[in-house]
Amino acid sequence: MGISPEEGEQVGLTGGEFVAEYLIAEGVPYVFGIPGHGDMAAFDAFKDRADRITMIGPRHEQAAAHMADAYYRASGKPLATMTSIGPGSMNVATGLGTAFVDSIPLISFTGGPQTYMLGRGVLQELERQQDNVFPHIIQPMVKRNWDVQHVDLLADVLPRAFNNMLSGRPGPVHIELPMDVQAEVTELPVPDPAERRATSGAVRPDPDAIDKAAAKLLAAKRPVLLAGGGCLEAKAAAEVKKVAEYLDAAVVVTMMGKGVFPEDHPLDAEHTGSNGTLVGNYMTKNADVILAVGTRFAEQTSSSFMDGMSFSIPPTEIIHLDIDPTEIGKNYPTAVGAVCDAKAGLNDLFDALVDHNGTEGISRPAYREEIAKLRADWKEMLTGRWTGKLSLSQVLHKSREVLPREAIAIASAGHPQIQAFQEFLSYEPRTWLSPGGYSTMGYTLPAAIGAKLAKPDVPVVGFAGDGDLQQTIQELAVAAETGAAVIIACLNNTGWISIRDFQRGMFGEDRGFETEFRSRKGDQLMPVDFCAIAEAFNCGSEKVTETGDIGPAFERAMASEGPCLIEFELSSEPADSEGVNIGHWDLPKPAYLP
Repeated sequence: MGISPEEGEQVGLTGGEFVAEYLIAEGVPYVFGIPGHGDMAAFDAFKDRADRITMIGPRHEQAAAHMADAYYRASGKPLATMTSIGPGSMNVATGLGTAFVDSIPLISFTGGPQTYMLGRGVLQELERQQDNVFPHIIQPMVKRNWDVQHVDLLADVLPRAFNNMLSGRPGPVHIELPMDVQAEVTELPVPDPAERRATSGAVRPDPDAIDKAAAKLLAAKRPVLLAGGGCLEAKAAAEVKKVAEYLDAAVVVTMMGKGVFPEDHPLDAEHTGSNGTLVGNYMTKNADVILAVGTRFAEQTSSSFMDGMSFSIPPTEIIHLDIDPTEIGKNYPTAVGAVCDAKAGLNDLFDALVDHNGTEGISRPAYREEIAKLRADWKEMLTGRWTGKLSLSQVLHKSREVLPREAIAIASAGHPQIQAFQEFLSYEPRTWLSPGGYSTMGYTLPAAIGAKLAKPDVPVVGFAGDGDLQQTIQELAVAAETGAAVIIACLNNTGWISIRDFQRGMFGEDRGFETEFRSRKGDQLMPVDFCAIAEAFNCGSEKVTETGDIGPAFERAMASEGPCLIEFELSSEPADSEGVNIGHWDLPKPAYLP
């Protein structure tokens, strides 16, 4: 509290206290932050409120953003980060970019130079081209940012920040807190969030567009429902299922939509695009009408927009429902486009289908049989490639056999992300967490911690390549400190093997370069002992070298009371490491290569 020099009584709140009290009012349970001279005054405000809001200190600021990001993906509830001036806050940028591309809300507080010394080059200020340029550097990675130059402005800025990040297409926001603003006192009351926010964010579609969409879907012979991350954000899993079952339409989910539709449902046609599956790409490129909901037709979903690879548009017609009007018609022409919340749009569409066609839905038994056969062919294609050596594919399949349906799986980039997307089945919403748009290395471990804090009673498994894990491996300390019983499946093949395999596949088998971790002296591989590192960070560990030990290792990890790292010594032979590419990815080949 602030102190009145005349009366010696506490009056008002400092800027730091105001932020803390507002976060508490919003129901934010955790803040991920690292103290420094640039945010000390704000940090101090949380010390006397530890019974109402918990500050958790990651070992790197990038990890702070990933923890908050994954907490939201797992729970639908936003968190905050708090970092110091200069490089400490610059480190958050990768995490904010990851959240922005995938439309994940979180609020980032960063320390800034004192307002009365702005532009004078205080420690860690970037001011040569513009006084404290940091808010402008971070601006492209957030929905909105504020540089709060007076403590009284917090009463206005904080509710606006929450409204902005949670409304429409969600995303991260940023608030710069100058050091003196953190320490000065305001006598304004802390706003009541309920008085500053709409009771519902649902946006209903245009009725005429929905009627037109219903007529096209009822006339379709090979309809596909393409469900994206917007369906998860809108809590529209039941509506996706309802519409799909009424139409007997194949359901294909994007990287961001995985989990919104159970992947053991007879209408599940898995995934399309560069990282898609046999059934997914076949169904979408042979569809006559695609109902795309909450998806942006990203490059990876669309096989780099190569005609006939994942989509054939035309003749396929697109009905596109999305909360963001800029995404409709951006990458493909639409027959019907409607701006709406996914849940509201699907509900209105279902009602229109019933109005046009009655309560009895459409039956397509031959279509279901086609989906089932293609899925069986795809599984045989995957498992038929297994050799006697330990592979990522085997780890994914064997772990899925012992993990419960509600288990949360996380993967960041490269083969772990691609193959987990393809091969590790998800059955429930918010159980697949992956930086689909930014494909961020180093995401897996801190994201696993954030997800476990959100869902302490659910197994959380991070599938991390050894290169990915080494980027944020210090966060094992946070897992141990918080007691977050995460399972980190370290997929150790001693290198950037996914990139090596891409080099081999696209540039030639002899073009693998600088992707294996080898000694510069003797050229021998230099594997890291991840079990030893885990033990040094006070985490449990186990090393697995045989296929038969995969399932039991996961069962032991689930039974443990703390974080556990399982190191899988994978074969790096291409026959074992390469995935199955059904789609297309446009990676330009140098002109000097044949």
